[in-house]
Amino acid sequence: MLLANGELQTVNPLSRFLSLLLLCLMALTLAPGLARAQEDAPPPGCVDVLADPGFERDDVWIFTQTASPGFFDATTAYAGERSAFLGLGDEAADQNVDSTVWQQVQLPEADAITATVQVRLRSGDENDRWYVVIWDLATDESTILLYEPMARGEWQARTLDLSDFAGREVLFVVGVHNDGAGEKAALWVDEARAMACSQALTSSPSPTPENISTPTRTPTATPSPTLTPTATVTPSPTWTPAPQPSPSPTATLIPLVTPGASRRGGLPDNNALPMAAAIALSGMTALIVVITHLRR
Repeated sequence: MLLANGELQTVNPLSRFLSLLLLCLMALTLAPGLARAQEDAPPPGCVDVLADPGFERDDVWIFTQTASPGFFDATTAYAGERSAFLGLGDEAADQNVDSTVWQQVQLPEADAITATVQVRLRSGDENDRWYVVIWDLATDESTILLYEPMARGEWQARTLDLSDFAGREVLFVVGVHNDGAGEKAALWVDEARAMACSQALTSSPSPTPENISTPTRTPTATPSPTLTPTATVTPSPTWTPAPQPSPSPTATLIPLVTPGASRRGGLPDNNALPMAAAIALSGMTALIVVITHLRR
């Protein structure tokens, strides 16, 4: 290797071999992940409407709390780290019970919706069943899409048509029914997907316009506003009312009865009689004087 200063440096063959070995190990480590990502990617014009198809999260799929509830199992998986276990385990008593896992999903309006599930039947007999059910939340009706007997086996795929439920909100349910007699039924389920495909979902790149000139805006003169004279308001004459003569004072009658004095038969008290007599005599004297004046 020629260095910047012109000196020639030899490369250790062991170092080169270790570098190439490290690159190969990195490629082998990343290759499964890249292949898995390409495999999981939906085809053009399709979307996967079921969340967490590999049961890797705890907040998407729900196990029905029956006498034999299912659980996430990290010991067995078709892909990824874990799957969902349904049915009776080794320590559970044989009984007539169902074990289910479900997810609520809004199916889009699509030309076709196809669901696939991977299952591995662990145990069971000819009287036990495993099934896939669609529960329509709008009508509260369930439709059995698959109902098969149990048997031991390796991972196997099942394909189901959900096109009749396009545009509806549903529960996607996978379950196991144990009849309580004979062998106990159990299975693992993994990679539950629902592909909704439609021509409307196909994305095509928009054409790039060529030789499109941007129009130039010509400013338009804005006319100045015309001032309109404001009319002057002439005040209306104020009407002044003519002075009115003041009303004559009204004579106030002074009662002969002292307030608080007691009455008998509506007549004044005896103490007020001398004053009344004096007033009467004064009136008679004035009358005599007037008559005498008239006679003269």
